[in-house]
Amino acid sequence: MAQKPKATPRVGGEATSLELEKPLSTGLSSTRPLAAWFHGPEGMVLLQEPSGLAGFFAGSLGTLSMEEVFAHVLSGIRSGLLAVQHGTVRRTVSFRDGQVVFATSTERWERLGAVMVRLGMVTQAQLTQALSRVTPSRRIGQVLTSEGMVSEAHLYGAMTFVVREVVLSLFEMTEGSFLFVEGPAPMADVVKLPERTRDLVLTGIKRSEEVARLRRRYPEDMRASLGPAGVRPGEERRFQRLGAGLSVTELRGAFEGGPHAFYSWLDECVVGGHLVVKPAAPPPAPGPSVEGMAWELLSAEERYNLLLSLVHRALRDAGEDVDLLRGFLEAPPSGLEEAYAGVTLGPDGRVDVARLRANLPGADEAVARAMTLEALDAIVSYALFSARNVLPSEVAERLSNTYRTLQGGLA
Repeated sequence: MAQKPKATPRVGGEATSLELEKPLSTGLSSTRPLAAWFHGPEGMVLLQEPSGLAGFFAGSLGTLSMEEVFAHVLSGIRSGLLAVQHGTVRRTVSFRDGQVVFATSTERWERLGAVMVRLGMVTQAQLTQALSRVTPSRRIGQVLTSEGMVSEAHLYGAMTFVVREVVLSLFEMTEGSFLFVEGPAPMADVVKLPERTRDLVLTGIKRSEEVARLRRRYPEDMRASLGPAGVRPGEERRFQRLGAGLSVTELRGAFEGGPHAFYSWLDECVVGGHLVVKPAAPPPAPGPSVEGMAWELLSAEERYNLLLSLVHRALRDAGEDVDLLRGFLEAPPSGLEEAYAGVTLGPDGRVDVARLRANLPGADEAVARAMTLEALDAIVSYALFSARNVLPSEVAERLSNTYRTLQGGLA
């Protein structure tokens, strides 16, 4: 997850300033100071306070769903502006007495011009020509109608479609933050949607459930390739990107549209035989592990030395001091001084078992070997204990599990 930009207080003398990282300062102006709503050390909300501000409601989509946000507006029959943002994507919805009257989006496919091309109202060439004539005082809709490219009725229908789609796309969002600022409803750019906002919310909930279902059906790592029905008519350019196949994630990145539009298109292509999706190829088998070795063929002494070499390698790979094990040999625990006298570590972390065994003479060979294994177990226990203090927890846990594996059959 990307790290969120920070706002850092700078305290000096009697004044305190708030230093904002670049993403937070976009759109701010020194000519429009912000009103601060202070909540102690826990936080502060900064708002451009318009006339008639009655209150605000802010939070994260991780804690409140879009359904709950809309319920707050609807239950209070509120007027104002809802802004929802995730990364660089920003959508706004204007309300009048709890009903949606307008909406905007920074996503290209949810802009008026792109929607009119998609609906067949204008061609891409006409849109490009119209955009070249847009000025701060002359918007795209005015250009299109004044030059006779579309009628006022078609323009209104397209705006209504855009507003509805922007609202529905909010329910596909699971991450981001929202801010609802109560205030006067806008007087300009107001449309009448074909359904009440309450019904629109129900449609949005159904859409989000549909997206979740399709995501489960087509996981991101599944691979899509051309199906037996061939290229879908009219989508030659989109299918050309397939090549030898793409993952669902890669296919999604090449698709211009929201999650619902993409997954619906993908499902239609699969059902129609234009695409075939298969689970991702399993990852290559890992290299030989201790569990995969014929460790049961090793002697007890060789098993202990193998584990010491694994600890040595883990320390080396983690950039830790591999001489950590030498501390045991330099100052053996009480009772093992004689056993480890003159015993050294090899370059791979193994100990000189022959020298260790020679330090433990005994009339009974079985007793001498038992004492050797006890001495080896002591240094292995030391190595695991010391490694746990310096290695990542998952690495240390894996070594401990290996120790238990290697001990199998020693009793």
